[in-house]
Amino acid sequence: MEDLALRFDNIGKVYPDGTRAVSGFTLDIRRGEFIVLIGPSGCGKTTTLRVINRLIEPSSGTIFIDGRDFRQIRPVELRRRLGYVIQRIGLMPHLTIQDNITFVPRLNRVPAAARRTRATELLEMVGLDPAQYLDRYPAELSGGQQQRIGVLRALAHDPDIILMDEPFGALDPLMRDQLQDELKKLQRTVAKTIIFVTHDMDEALTMADRIVLMKEGEIVQVGTPEEMLRHPKDAFVSQFIGRHRMLRQASEVAVGEVMLKNPVTGSHSMGIAQSLELMRRRRVDSILVTDSEGRLLGVLGLAQVQSAITEDRRCTAEELAAKEPALSPQDPVLEAMHRMLAEQRSSVPVVDDQGRAIGLVTQGTLAGLLGDALKVAHEAEPEPTPRSLHKLA
Repeated sequence: MEDLALRFDNIGKVYPDGTRAVSGFTLDIRRGEFIVLIGPSGCGKTTTLRVINRLIEPSSGTIFIDGRDFRQIRPVELRRRLGYVIQRIGLMPHLTIQDNITFVPRLNRVPAAARRTRATELLEMVGLDPAQYLDRYPAELSGGQQQRIGVLRALAHDPDIILMDEPFGALDPLMRDQLQDELKKLQRTVAKTIIFVTHDMDEALTMADRIVLMKEGEIVQVGTPEEMLRHPKDAFVSQFIGRHRMLRQASEVAVGEVMLKNPVTGSHSMGIAQSLELMRRRRVDSILVTDSEGRLLGVLGLAQVQSAITEDRRCTAEELAAKEPALSPQDPVLEAMHRMLAEQRSSVPVVDDQGRAIGLVTQGTLAGLLGDALKVAHEAEPEPTPRSLHKLA
C-alpha cells in the first residue's frame, strides 16, 4: 500500500428514505494519479467525492488515506489536508485574491509573509502577474481567472490529494479547453493526486490517467482512456462513451460517421480571385466546387488557384477544379484510406445520392481510426512509399 494515496474499501451510502446513492465502491488510487469519475446524473460520482472529505458520511465501508482509516482523522483536520475545487468556485468576495488563495494556510497560522510568498509562487505558476492580481478582489476578475484562483486555493496548503467537482462545467468551451490544458500541466509540475468529477466524456478522455465509469451507484468499468475506447466492457459503456469515439476497424465504420459536415463550397461561376478570397476567409486550402443545385463538380486546391493567378489565367472555378471521384456516406472509411494512400490525397469529398456535396473526409477526421485502419490498409495495398506514409501521418 506504500504507493497508494487512497484505498476505497466497499464504500456504500444509503439515505434515510432508502435511496442507495453508492454501493460497493472499491478502488485503489496511486499517488500522483489523475482519476476521473463520470457517469449519468445521479450515478453517485459527487456523493463518492464528498464522502472522501466527510461532507457525507458513508453508510458502510471505509477509505484509507496514506494507509490510515479516514474515520480516525477528525473531519476538520481531514478537510484541511485535502484540496477542494467546485464549479461555483466559492471565492470570498470581501477578501483579496491573496487572502482567498491562502485562506487555509491562514487558518493553519502560517505567517503573513510566508502566505504572500506562497500566493505569489502560485500565481506565477499559472501565468498571472502577482503585481496585478494579489491585491485585487474576485469581482474584478473574469470567470476563467476566478476558476484559476479556485484551483490555486486548493493547492496553497500543499495537500497531497485534490478533489474537483465539475470545476470547469460553467465555463465556455474555449475557456474550458484552456483550463484543462493548464490543469494537466500543473498536475505534472506539482505531482498531486487528483480526483475529478465530470459529466463530459471528452473532458474525461482528455484529463484522466484512469476513468471510473459509474451507473446507479456502482462502478461499471475502470480503465485508461485507451482501454475504455478500445475495450468497452458492455453496451452501456460503448453507448456512454459514444460510438463516434470508439476505435473500430475502418471496415466497420461508414464515411458518414466521420466526415466533416457542411464543407466549404464555392459556386462553379466564381472567378479565381473570388476563390482565393473564399479560402482565405474560411481558412482552408481547398473548396468543393458545386453547380446551382449543390452538385459536386470538382475540387479546387490552393496550389491550382495560385498557379492560375501567377499565369494571369482567366477562368472559372469549374474550369480549374479537378474532377475527383467522391464517396457516399455509406462507403466504408477503409475506401477513403485506400484513396489517400494510393493517390497521396489529404481529403476526399462525400456526396449524397443526388451528387450533392455533403461532406469531406480528411486526415484529421480519421485520426481516431488511423492506427487500426493502417493495419487493414497495409494488408490490401502494396507497400506504400515513404512519401505517402508521411502525408497520411
